[in-house]
Parts: sequence; C-alpha cells; structure tokens
Amino acid sequence: MLKFLVDNPLFVVLICLGLGYLFGKINLGFFPNNATLGTLYAAIIMNIIISSNGGAFHADHVRIMKTFFFALFTFVLGYDAGPVFRNAIRTSGVKSSIKLVGLSLFYCATVLGCAFMITKLFSFSTGRVSGFLAGSQTQSTILNDGSDVVSYALCYILATLGMIVFVQKIAPTIIKTDLISAVKEKIGNANKISTESSAIILPVQMRAYTVLSNSIYAGKTIDEIEFDYEGRLQIASLYRNGKELEINQSQKVNANDVVVVVGKITEIDAFDDNGLTETTDEKYLSFEMSTVEIVVSENEVSNIVYKLSDKGILVNKIKHKGKSIPISEGSGAVKGDVISVTGRTKIIKKCIDQIGYIKEEGDISDIPLLLLSIALAIPIGLIKFPGTSLTLGTSCCALIIGMIVGCWYDSKPKFGYIATGAKWMLKSVGLNLFIAATALERPLLPSEIFTVQNIYVVLAGLMSIIIPAVLALLFGKFVLKLTAADLLGGLCGCATSTPALNSLSEATGSNIFTVGYAPSYVTSNICLTLVGSILMAIMGSM
Repeated sequence: MLKFLVDNPLFVVLICLGLGYLFGKINLGFFPNNATLGTLYAAIIMNIIISSNGGAFHADHVRIMKTFFFALFTFVLGYDAGPVFRNAIRTSGVKSSIKLVGLSLFYCATVLGCAFMITKLFSFSTGRVSGFLAGSQTQSTILNDGSDVVSYALCYILATLGMIVFVQKIAPTIIKTDLISAVKEKIGNANKISTESSAIILPVQMRAYTVLSNSIYAGKTIDEIEFDYEGRLQIASLYRNGKELEINQSQKVNANDVVVVVGKITEIDAFDDNGLTETTDEKYLSFEMSTVEIVVSENEVSNIVYKLSDKGILVNKIKHKGKSIPISEGSGAVKGDVISVTGRTKIIKKCIDQIGYIKEEGDISDIPLLLLSIALAIPIGLIKFPGTSLTLGTSCCALIIGMIVGCWYDSKPKFGYIATGAKWMLKSVGLNLFIAATALERPLLPSEIFTVQNIYVVLAGLMSIIIPAVLALLFGKFVLKLTAADLLGGLCGCATSTPALNSLSEATGSNIFTVGYAPSYVTSNICLTLVGSILMAIMGSM
C-alpha cells in the first residue's frame, strides 16, 4: 500500500483535497476553518503517515502539477481583482485610492523589515522563513518549493484569527472609534449621490390585430408596413391560420392574418385605424421575454435609450468602460459600451444587428486565452531585474496578466470570458491542490512538529502579524489621514485577509469597508509576493 501511495502522488493529493473540503465544512466556532486549512491538515497528516513508514515522494512528480495549478489560481485571482481595483478607484476617487495603495506599500515594506529582523533574531532557514511569512500574511504566493509547511500552517491560523481580532477590537480602540461610527462617517462624507436610473420606461404598448380584407396592410411586406412608421412601430409576430410564422422583413401580410405590434401609444392608435380588428386572445399576447447585455459595436449610437424604448425594449443599465453611467431618455452609447436590456426576445434579436452583439455569458469559458496567458507568464516570470537575481516568478506574472485580461473583458467583453463556476473551480481547487502538493513534497515526521523551533515560529508569526498592522494603522491614520472605514478595510486588504473583511461586514451590516479593501488588496497581492522573493534573495546572498 505504501509503495502505491509513493508511486501515485496524484492519488494522494486528490484524497487530501477531498478530505480537506469535507473538513472545511465543519464549523469550529471562533477557530478558523476552511477548505484550504482542511486540505493543509489532511496533507500534513498523510505526509506524516507515509514518512513514518519510510516512504517519500519524488519532488519532480508533483512540481509541474503544483506550479500549473497555482498559476491557474493566481491568474483567476487577478482576473477578478483587476476590474474591482479599477472600479474602486472610480468609486472612492483617485486621491483616496492612491492613499490606499500607499498604505499597502508601507505595510509591505514593514513586513519585509520585520521578517528580516525575525530571521536574524531566530536564525531561521530559508524554508522556515518563507513558511512563516506566507502563513502570517495568509499569502500563499510567497511559498516556494522548499517552504516549511508546518510553519505555514501554524502562522496561517494565527493570522486569520489575529486580523479578525485586530480590525474588530484593537484597531478601533487605537484610533478611538467604533465600527458603527466608522460606517456613519464614511457614508456621511460621501461627496456625491448616485443619480443613476435603474431603467427608462416610455409609454410603449403591445397589441394584436386581425387584418381585414379591406386593410391597407393586406399584401404589404413587414418592411413596407414598418417603413411608414420610421421605426416607431414594429411587427413582433405574425400568425396565419392560428400558427405563428417565422417572420422576416420580406414576409407579406395577408388578409385574416393576426399581427402583433409594439410601439408608442400614438403610433398604435394611427396603426389600428386602417382596416384592423383588435383581439385580446392571450395566445397572441403571450411571449418570451429576455434580459441580455448588448455590446455596442458601432462608433456611436445617439439616443439609444429612446430608440430601444420605442420598440418596447426596456433599458436597465449602460456601462461605459466597466462603470455604470446615469441614463435618461436621450442617452447615447459609443463603441464598447454594454447595454443591459429587457424585452421580447424576438424584438431584441431584430435590434441587435443595428447596435452590436450579445455579451457572452454562460458556461463556455475562453480556455485558449486562459492557457496562453498563463503560458506567457512563465517566460516573463523568468526575466531578472537588471543587476540582480530577482524575478517576478510565474505566479506573480500570472496575477498581473490576469488583472489585465479581467479589465479588458470588463471593458470590451468580446473575448476572455470565464464563467463563474469555472472561476470558483480554478481558484479554490487550484490553490488547494498547490497547498496539498507543497505539504507532500518533502518527508515530514511528527518530531518536526513538536519542537522548540516551532515555538519560535509562533512568536515570529505573532510579531509578523501585529507589528506591520499597528504601524500601518498609525501611518494611515496620522500621515495619510484616511477615514476609519477606508483604513480598516485597507488593513484587511494589506494583509490579504478576506475573513477579516467579512467579519467587519457582519459586525456592521455594511459593505462600505470593501471600498478601502480593493486597492490595498490588489497591491498587496503583488507586493507581498515580491517581499517573499526579495527576502529569499537577501538570505541567499548572505
């Protein structure tokens, strides 16, 4: 059995992954628990069992798999974070966002200095340093092939608990406020109130008529009938002998046909004066409705809301470069804008070609772009900074490229779509496969866990959590002069601690802290990865 496990690391990794997700569902109360921690625990236990019986994995068997899945994770992380970062700048303003980026840079510089001091104080090996640093910052991108997974596990738990306590209890006390007051202050300081309309509705109706033999419309094509009304009235459906026809602009309308028309009340009043008898049969007035997003492909479409509403299509929202803009009856659109509309499916289909194309949203992801982007991250990640041995690495480059692709798709959604389910799968499973493989990569014995050195690791983790957080809090409060809400949310982002952010939202019933979280989170995701690489380079040169 042992030989089978050693010869089949993929089997072991998948077992650890499955057990990790099961364990992650258990509610441990205040003690942090999730699928990542569950996978880590399972992998450490499995490694101890195998190592205690004389088994050991060949590192090369899992390294390629580990690198690939972690690159998937960081790419999708960037794909989601890129638009959030850009929109957060627009929401909170450039000045405030620059301050939050500055807060993150200060925090990361403090982490680097603190980690270097701890390394000298406790004489840690490079593996133990990368392990405690990655865990204390809950930043898995710092991990490398030689990272000590026990140090990572211990510090990850400390950091998750520590940041929750810090932003909820300690930080508000230091800056002399409370969470509810922080939310009120942020909302009260808002310098603008959104005037966006959720939709524009014009007086449009849908009616069904039987065409009489003496009607002026008998024998005319749909195009000829609609032409008389200059687009202000549309024939949505045509029925003959009780059956709906597949209509097109050249289709002729005969006597005794039933036509369903959509238009403004004034146009319909003019239409039904020409040899028609109205029918209220539900058969003709029951129709399929759709809500879709249309990407504008024309250079400019003036009065787009008025034109669509005239055809019975409700405009829900217009997004310009990823940002929702106020809409009114006279609103226009330019190339690349995304318009959310609701209306009869057939009418929407008839209008699409005049505007653009349907934004792709569904289950089919742009896998070629995903894989080619990650492939591109590998050679870029190997490029050394001039005069140094420092590189960005595959994971950091995948994160940056993911941010670029995510912003590109959000602004011009023609290529690069990744379905929601696929994103969750790639992020969650990608990260946890990497964690499992890292924990299994080298032999681990029980004697390595219960050591005096790990007491030092716990102390190092606490120092690496508390010192940068306190210094960043004071810097943000007295130097950057951030609002309390932006500062607390920003600290969660600096430490890349989503659980801490969630705890703030749950405690106050407000998501206002995410405004500060996004810019600092994205910045720290990149900079903390660099901190790990810089520290390893410094230690390697000593």
